[in-house]
Amino acid sequence: MVKLPGGTFQMGSKSSSTYYDERPQHKVTLQSFSISQYEITFEEYDLFATKTGSTLPEDNGWGRGKRPVINVSWKDATDYTQWLSEQTGYNYRLPSEREWEYAAAAGKDNYWWGFQVDKNKANCSVCGSQWDGKQTAPVGSFPPNPFGLYDTIGNVLEWTISCFHSSYINAPSTGHIWKGGDCSKKIARGSSFRSNKNALRRTIRHKFRPNARIVSLGFRVVREEE
Repeated sequence: MVKLPGGTFQMGSKSSSTYYDERPQHKVTLQSFSISQYEITFEEYDLFATKTGSTLPEDNGWGRGKRPVINVSWKDATDYTQWLSEQTGYNYRLPSEREWEYAAAAGKDNYWWGFQVDKNKANCSVCGSQWDGKQTAPVGSFPPNPFGLYDTIGNVLEWTISCFHSSYINAPSTGHIWKGGDCSKKIARGSSFRSNKNALRRTIRHKFRPNARIVSLGFRVVREEE
């Protein structure tokens, strides 16, 4: 886990953007919170599944171990956080959309490393890695962002705790979770090994049914501070 400082950031896309679900851009202020440095791996999830008798998710033939867990539904991911909370005595959950975007941005605009898709900075369809467009990479295969978090661009999409809002109209400027919305759809954030250049933006939003399980979707966790 990495403890992030509290702060204020601009969430969403500018008014010139054609991605209306990412508008309006608005200021969000968050308190300090902790988030996992890496996407949850098969190694970590398999321990949970074995201990609880849960189904082991398919790895698509790519291997398990340090690769990010895939083919997990929103409920699978939430069950993992509840189990982790029980094992540790801390309160773990999925990140909210705003927590995720704040953590991924790490105080930077565009990509955390700059304004161009540089080779071997991430695993996407055009990122110049050996895994591009083919499969997931072991977590931590690329440099971290300025907050010390790995794979905030590329590798796998990540479930959040957030229900779907069709835009950011009336989004609160404080608070870690924007409540309400259409909870028949859950939001995943980020990009994956399949993503093209346009889909690498940190503001991109994906909505899925909570029971969706796909090869490019995993998760990371947040630990609530006392």
